[in-house]
Amino acid sequence: MVNNTKIFKIILLPIFLISFFSFALKAQDKDVRFYDPDKKLSFSLYGTYISSSELLENPRSTNDFEREISTELNSGYGYGAELDYSPPLFESELLIYLSAEYLKINTDDLLLKLSDGINKTSVNFKERFTLIPLELGIKWLLPVSTDNFKLYIGGGGGIYFGDRTRTMQNLVSSNIEKTPGFSLNILSGIGYYIARNISVNFELKFREASFDIESKYNSNIININGTQYSITTPFYTRFNVDGVRISAGLKYQF
Repeated sequence: MVNNTKIFKIILLPIFLISFFSFALKAQDKDVRFYDPDKKLSFSLYGTYISSSELLENPRSTNDFEREISTELNSGYGYGAELDYSPPLFESELLIYLSAEYLKINTDDLLLKLSDGINKTSVNFKERFTLIPLELGIKWLLPVSTDNFKLYIGGGGGIYFGDRTRTMQNLVSSNIEKTPGFSLNILSGIGYYIARNISVNFELKFREASFDIESKYNSNIININGTQYSITTPFYTRFNVDGVRISAGLKYQF
C-alpha cells in the first residue's frame, strides 16, 4: 500500500506543477502559437513510476480469505510510448490514445515459511517481474486549456502481459503458463508547450493491472542447515500492480 509520505508527494507534485505552469503562462509571449489544432497526431515518450505492487500466492483458492492474502512488493520504474489521434468530430477536444509500457519491479526481502512436520524455518527469496501494459482510451482536453497549456482527463482499458523469475537459494523458477489480465483505468494530466508542437507532459493514471503466472522449480526439495524441506512446485500466483502510475515525458505533435 502507499504510505503517507508517498500520498503527500503524489498530491503535492501536480499542485506544484500547475502553479508553475500558471506562472509561466503569464510570462508567455501571446503572439507565439504553440498548439496547432490542424495537426491530428502526436507521439509521446515518457518515464513512469509505479507506487505499489503486490503478490497474491493463492488466487485460485476456493477459500475467500486465502485468495485475498497478499505480500507487498516494491514500487518500480519503467518507460513507455503513446500515440494520440484527434478525430475531426464537431471540433471536439477529444484524443484517442494507444500506449505501451515496460515496467520492472525487484523485491529481495521476501520470506517463505517451511515445515517438515517437526522443524519450522523460513527461507529468503527474491522476486523479479516485468509488466507490459497495452492500453487504449480517450482523453478530453478541458475548456480551461489554452494555446500552450493543456489540462485533460480521460480513461480507457488495457491488457497486461507479464513475466517473472523467483530465486530461492540455488533454485530458480521457470514459467509454464502466463495469462494476461484486463483492467479499466482513469487518468488526468497536464501538458505545457515549450516550443511549437513540442510539449512537456505530466500524467496520473489509476488502474489495477495484473497477470497470472504458473511457475515451477527443477526440484521440490530444498536443503536448509542440513534439513530437507518440501516445496510446492509447480505453483500459481498473481502479480497485481495497483495504485497510481505517475509519468512524465515529451510529446511531439505532427
